[in-house]
Amino acid sequence: MLKGIDFSDAYVNTRKEFRNLSPIEARKDAFNHYQSIIEVLYEGLNKNYTNDYQARIDLQYYLNSNNEVELGNKTKIKVTDDFLNGIEVYMIVEKPLKGKEIKANEEYCIHGIRYLDYIDRFDKDLIESLKNLFIENQYYEDNNFPTGEDKVLKNFEPIGGNDESYLKTPFDWDNLMKESNGQKLIQNGSL
Repeated sequence: MLKGIDFSDAYVNTRKEFRNLSPIEARKDAFNHYQSIIEVLYEGLNKNYTNDYQARIDLQYYLNSNNEVELGNKTKIKVTDDFLNGIEVYMIVEKPLKGKEIKANEEYCIHGIRYLDYIDRFDKDLIESLKNLFIENQYYEDNNFPTGEDKVLKNFEPIGGNDESYLKTPFDWDNLMKESNGQKLIQNGSL
């Protein structure tokens, strides 16, 4: 499923679901639709999409209404309803087969671009998406769903994790680990 918001003058929630007997096909359809939305937003900027990292910066144009109030002296925070703005892909399983972690009709955000209060600060929702990618992968494994070339095994030790498998998204986890400069984003080897 893909959820997002139309960030034009009117605030509109949109939601599109993708169903298929093969969950990997539904997932591919959701990511293709997600990418088409990103491309349309880039057309509005008169730019071309290059990668997910740059899109997280460029698309703040749509996500940030500039209605925030900044509070604090040394440590500043912004207060705004823009925290609700984003374009996200979720895994939802109506009737889980096997897998103790999956709950029926629970939404697991596996990828998204969201409003960032400060572009230079870490988006903490990325770690939640990573956790959900691990859950998604485990569900695929528990139920013997084919993943084709989408499955990746990566060592997340540089950010405090372990070797984990997940299904590809546009996000560059290698770059995140490089930019974290040894910061342990995953606590105690697990999420």
